[in-house]
Amino acid sequence: MSSRNYLGRRLAALREKGGLSQRQLADRAGVSQAFVSLVEGGGRELSRPYAMALADALGVSVDELQRKEKKS
Repeated sequence: MSSRNYLGRRLAALREKGGLSQRQLADRAGVSQAFVSLVEGGGRELSRPYAMALADALGVSVDELQRKEKKS
């Protein structure tokens, strides 16, 4: 899985865990819903400033947003 796809899936999982829609996350982070959708779908790379805005909107650190799950 590419890093973009992984990050998009991680973002979606954290958003859903927080009970947020894409629109709500976008509003909190100051981005568009279309941007959130692109990132979640793996169609857009996430620069550090956008990663920081999305992580802050989710109440997590950038490291937590980008953390890879350990394989068992």
